[in-house]
Amino acid sequence: MTGLKICGLTRESDVVAAVRCGAAACGFILSPSKRQITAARARELAEFAGGTFTVAVVTTESAAWIAERLDESELDAVQLSAGADGASVTDVRAAAARRGLRPRVIAAADTPDAGDADYVLLDARTPGAYGGTGTTLDWEALAAGDLPPRARLILAGGITPANAARAVATVAPGLLDVSSGIESAPGIKDHALLEALFAQVALADQRSGATP
Repeated sequence: MTGLKICGLTRESDVVAAVRCGAAACGFILSPSKRQITAARARELAEFAGGTFTVAVVTTESAAWIAERLDESELDAVQLSAGADGASVTDVRAAAARRGLRPRVIAAADTPDAGDADYVLLDARTPGAYGGTGTTLDWEALAAGDLPPRARLILAGGITPANAARAVATVAPGLLDVSSGIESAPGIKDHALLEALFAQVALADQRSGATP
């Protein structure tokens, strides 16, 4: 079945709501963003995740900075969203290992060594923004291309309750990564939209014949 990563979380109530709906992962943005929080705040919010996979989202920072934030936040994974503009998978793993950490790594598809990551992220960008733009990718073109295996593929970019089912049907990612499409304001999740998103993804999986 298609998992959902709810990203850009800033409030305890939204983490609880995401987990209650069945989120596979909760994302916390540590880089400059309208949804940015500190590593210490991410650690606090992760306490409400109830064991759900937690992800630190970063962009152009150094591998050493990323490893330090992972250590402080105690999150399970890191998402390298800046592609070639950010640290490599290899360097982040090495920096984390020096601190005794073994995080899972999600890497944007244009990260030079994205093939070495645990998961590959396809996301839409606009000038000056590495995610959370509300812009969709060309899903049909992606589906016609050479995609990573479904279990490693994460699709982001402008996904909402209105188009999530089409995203699932067209690209068939293992995980949908959603932030702005379920918000009333940056970092403030709309719980009705959150529930609608999960319902639409479940419907798309049912139509495709996916099973737990």
